Amino acid sequence: MKRYKIYFLLLFAIGLTASPNLLAQKDLQINKVFEQYGKKKGSVMVELSNEALGDYDLTLFKSIIIRNDPSAAKLTRICLSKDEEGAKKIKQVIANGVPTSIYLQLPRKGKDNRLILFNESRSENRLTLIYIETVNDSENVLKLLLKKK
Repeated sequence: MKRYKIYFLLLFAIGLTASPNLLAQKDLQINKVFEQYGKKKGSVMVELSNEALGDYDLTLFKSIIIRNDPSAAKLTRICLSKDEEGAKKIKQVIANGVPTSIYLQLPRKGKDNRLILFNESRSENRLTLIYIETVNDSENVLKLLLKKK
C-alpha cells in the first residue's frame, strides 16, 4: 500500500510541474492531426512557446504542413468542423464550393486568445494547419502573420 502512495505522489508532483503548454490544445480535435501526422514523412511540424515567441506576444505557436496525403486533409476537415462549433469564424475563403482557407477564433482559455488557421492548396497537394495562443486580439495576429515582407 505504501508503494502505491509513493507512485501517486510522484505522478502528482510530475503533473504539477508539467508545462501548461503541453495541455494547451488537448481539448481540441485538431490535436489529432498534430499527433497523427507530426512525425510522418511528408510532414513538417513546428512548435514554439514562451521565450522563442516573446517578441511576438504569442504564448504558443504550433503548425504543421502536410503534403500529398488526402487522408490527412480529410481528417483535418473533420476535426476543424468539430472545433468550429462555438468558435467565431474570422475569415473563410471558398473555391469551387470548398473552403480552402479558414481562420477561427476559439473561446478564450484563461487570458489567452486561441486561433486556428487552415489553408489547403489542392494544386500543390499541401495543407497547412496553425494553432496559436496569444494575449493579442485576432486582428493583430492576422496582421502579423499575413504582412508582406
